[in-house]
Amino acid sequence: MSMRINLRSSLAVAVIWALCGLSAVMAADWPSGPVHLIVPFPPGGSNDVIARRLAEQLTKSLGQSVIVENKAGGAGTIGSQAVASAAPDGKTFLFISNSIATSAAVQQTPYNAVTAFTAITPVAQAPFVIITRTGFPARTVPELVEIAKRNPGSLNYGSAGLGDTTQMTTELFGDIVGVRMTGVNYKGISPAQLDLVAGRLDLMITTMASIRGTAADQLPKLAFTSAKRDPDYPDVPTVLEQGIDYVVDVWWGVFAPAGLAPAIRDRMNREIAAIVATPDFAQFLKNFGASPVSSSPAEFQAVLASDVERWKHIAQRAGIHMQ
Repeated sequence: MSMRINLRSSLAVAVIWALCGLSAVMAADWPSGPVHLIVPFPPGGSNDVIARRLAEQLTKSLGQSVIVENKAGGAGTIGSQAVASAAPDGKTFLFISNSIATSAAVQQTPYNAVTAFTAITPVAQAPFVIITRTGFPARTVPELVEIAKRNPGSLNYGSAGLGDTTQMTTELFGDIVGVRMTGVNYKGISPAQLDLVAGRLDLMITTMASIRGTAADQLPKLAFTSAKRDPDYPDVPTVLEQGIDYVVDVWWGVFAPAGLAPAIRDRMNREIAAIVATPDFAQFLKNFGASPVSSSPAEFQAVLASDVERWKHIAQRAGIHMQ
């Protein structure tokens, strides 16, 4: 009996070593062809802009084409599902903001946001900015709150879709200051910004990465949601400075389908971390109001799990759910 147990143990160890060896071989040969980076939002938004710059750099470092594909809809769920259901062979990755967590908080997604993906690494983070249409009477956040309280539900804000960070952060703001506004959900932030520029919306809480270089960048900025002022906009105060305890940011990162070989996961993590650490990439992010960040896959997986629980709690408090 003892011999059989030892034999089984030896076989188990042999299998583990064989799998490790196979994983190492896969990583050494990877990538052997084009890599697809899925962005689950339309072109032009922050996810798309940052993903394309990252793809350019990865194409150089990996020696294979990294192709960005936009699969918009469902507040990011359509493109995310495409990745969740893809083979974990290192050919398909997902580039998404923490909307992957907010979407899971308000609707029954066709995947489990925590278990359906292999976390690779975050890439960037940034605060949000509160912008309003031209001619909007409020010039400060307290004035905005006063108008919203006098006219419950009359102010319209735009978001990139049900459950997107732009909706959740705005609803969180409304919950904190005790006001009710009417949300208008779009298929991506770009069409929402166009309506804000046209005056069909009153306000939006979005990122500088989304509005830099667009007509929306010229709209009034009431406040940033960071703890400190943006050095590029020293005259724009934070919400916190204006007496409201509201500090929120957004992150963007890379995921793969669950089951990706650890060796491929770790190599992709190293490749991206090296790109993120370069001065050129940091400057690129700074131009869009963001800053570089990276972590281990395990740390990023923990952040995702924590965010899903956090936003579920906020969604329940705000009564946000799929209609």
